[in-house]
Amino acid sequence: MKRTAMISGLILSALGAGALQVVWAAPEPSPVRVAWELQCEPSVPQRILVETTSGKQVYWYMLYTVVNNTPEDVDFHPEIVRVSEVDSEVPEDQAAQMADKAASLTLDHSIVGLDKKIFEAIKNLHAKTHPFLTHPVDAIGKLRQGKDNALTAVAVFKEMDPRVNKFTIYFSGLSGEQESKPNPAYDAKKPVSDKNTPVFVLRKTLAIPYVLPGDERTRLAAEPSLGRMEWVMR
Repeated sequence: MKRTAMISGLILSALGAGALQVVWAAPEPSPVRVAWELQCEPSVPQRILVETTSGKQVYWYMLYTVVNNTPEDVDFHPEIVRVSEVDSEVPEDQAAQMADKAASLTLDHSIVGLDKKIFEAIKNLHAKTHPFLTHPVDAIGKLRQGKDNALTAVAVFKEMDPRVNKFTIYFSGLSGEQESKPNPAYDAKKPVSDKNTPVFVLRKTLAIPYVLPGDERTRLAAEPSLGRMEWVMR
């Protein structure tokens, strides 16, 4: 993963040969709204096959509409990632010898600098229902108040491992609420980096979980089943 392993607000850090684990209780958003918040309506993610300069490629994409019902215009800077999960196919004591069948988590960022062919293919597919679909790059910026200024854009991800049986899309940038937490694994003797930072800034994030029913063969045509969406600090 490009970022520290932080899933749903949990931080697990392996330290030294003893692999000592430091665990935080999951921070939760304030029960009372403390900052601006946008209304978001995501669509069910689906696949699309696109002819690109590298040949035919399969992508996953999710349309979303955001509305600013706050008293002021806000700067909209979405960060959308997908965490896909593969359950273990082998006993725990055999996982090290059969890594290709062990449980795994994969984090993928949505593709912001989207190839024009991919965007046009999605836009054409939804031309009747979303004639003003916005490219991910153009979605970044000032979002004005009111339903008349609603923005509909798309988040695109690369194809997933066919063994993936569930995934969660984390959508940040919909709220101004954030919280700083000290990094228990920070080493002041080492240079500051993404993996060695003194603090983590957690943002109120919409978690959108899905289950992919079936097995490796049938999941290729399965429609994701939505679980319970919730706000988390991530």
